[in-house]
Amino acid sequence: MQTEIEVRADDWLINAGLVGFLNIVGKENVRMNGQSIYFKADLLVGFEDKYFNFFIQEYKETLAWFKIVSYKDTMERFRAEDFASFDEKALNDLNKYMKDVVKFYLKKSNYIKVFSLIDAKANVTKWLENLNAINLTKKQQWEDVKIDIVEKVKRNYIQLDFIIDFCLGEKGIKYLGAKNLIYSVINKGWTGTSFLYTKTKLADPYLDYKTSFLDPVLDYVDSDLSKAKYNCFNCNLPIKNLKTGLSFMNDIGFDIEKKTSHVWDFNNDVATCPICRLIYSCVPAGFTYVYGEGMFVNDSYGVDELHRVNERMRNSILRFNKDGINSTNTYRALVESITMEHENNRRYELADIQLVRYENEHYRFNLLSKKMLHIVNDSKGILKGLIRCGYKEGNLNVNLYKEVLQHLMNNENLFTLIHKLIYYKQTSVNGLYYNMGHVSGILDINTKFLKEMEVMTNISQNQLWFVQNCGKEFKEGYVKKKSENKISGITYKLLNSLKVNDKDGFMDTLLNSYSYLAMPIPDVFIKMFSNDEAFKSVGYAFMLGVGGEKTKKEDGGNTDEK
Repeated sequence: MQTEIEVRADDWLINAGLVGFLNIVGKENVRMNGQSIYFKADLLVGFEDKYFNFFIQEYKETLAWFKIVSYKDTMERFRAEDFASFDEKALNDLNKYMKDVVKFYLKKSNYIKVFSLIDAKANVTKWLENLNAINLTKKQQWEDVKIDIVEKVKRNYIQLDFIIDFCLGEKGIKYLGAKNLIYSVINKGWTGTSFLYTKTKLADPYLDYKTSFLDPVLDYVDSDLSKAKYNCFNCNLPIKNLKTGLSFMNDIGFDIEKKTSHVWDFNNDVATCPICRLIYSCVPAGFTYVYGEGMFVNDSYGVDELHRVNERMRNSILRFNKDGINSTNTYRALVESITMEHENNRRYELADIQLVRYENEHYRFNLLSKKMLHIVNDSKGILKGLIRCGYKEGNLNVNLYKEVLQHLMNNENLFTLIHKLIYYKQTSVNGLYYNMGHVSGILDINTKFLKEMEVMTNISQNQLWFVQNCGKEFKEGYVKKKSENKISGITYKLLNSLKVNDKDGFMDTLLNSYSYLAMPIPDVFIKMFSNDEAFKSVGYAFMLGVGGEKTKKEDGGNTDEK
């Protein structure tokens, strides 16, 4: 088969599939030219193995398979020292591992279905039955029963050897890894067909994928299409019928048989050729997923650059994940990939870049404008300080790094967030993992945003820092007069005025307060009447000074960020 196939970049969905396809086959194995890639049909032989191998290598350390086999090192360590350091904690860890990892995963029906494909003679059920929890009674002392406990542990280790060796084999990682990835990564992109069809009759996901996506392509390139009446709605290649639409793509497609109202005049023309369908199946490989959230940068400058910017973001996420996996990492990686020193900055002057996020089972779209890129680049130091900062709202942990970036990507100012952060600090709310220095940094970012948007040009950054210092002196004045108890009431009034854009109310409170201190109001407050943005910027800068605290670094840690 020497037929050369062309796939051309187009909208974000096909572009994500293109990046995924290149990740799977390796871009060195295709020919790239501008907006198109070209490859021989021979490249698709064995593609089903390459498809799953990519996901397995990319997400190996997040797999249930990895949790099972990684315990082998612990077993070997205790065996090497003849269980000299084996203690109650090690026993508890073993019990937890057997219950919450080995038995929890290997008793799931999806895994059981592929046991025969790994080794038809293996009796995994029996091995699991022979794993028994080892518990101490309240009256037993560890030193008195350690010898008996270790003997029971050794018997469990024998069963675990069978199980781990079963999983570690070539077919073990092949099938258990594939089954894990189907429901943790691949189903984020598409569902309802092939191995994700609930009534599929094929136990082998590799064969299922080959039958559903590869064989139709190989048949298509060798078939006579001279009499084909229809065309693929994406690439315009001829197709014989309209049976294969986009209904399998999450949050995109629809059932063409049940929802004909979605197309013009109830006549469906949304159908794809087998080649485009194969590329669409690669969308999960084009996105980078962390904790079920995905991100894709649709840089349309060219296929090569499209792949490079997403590869850089993916590599950044993998590096960050060595410190612990969390959903903030997708945003950290995005910032790094667009602010690297050797990045070709001239290209970002040409056009806006589309960012596609997959969150809560829906796609969300933003344009990374030239102005937004400048703001992020200029603020990367401040943003870095927010990575592990956040606050709690009920049962939800909100990460400041992620929150600030989401506001910027949505072209929203940060006043609401700044107000909330100052208010929470002033009212001593529990679950706060930031200090006023972090809020001051967010105000700096917001000032840059307002200047880039050209809605506030008359207030400089130095003036805002001066206002913060005025706020500190204001607070010190009340402390010297031994009237610090009045500060909370003044703070409440000033914050209320800022929230509702009440300039007169803010100035009345400020005049009365400065009169009490017998101090003149700084001239910079006059400029805040020019517009709402200047009023809030100056006002919140003052409140940061009033609510300032001695340097107290607090850390939000790895939370379930909003």
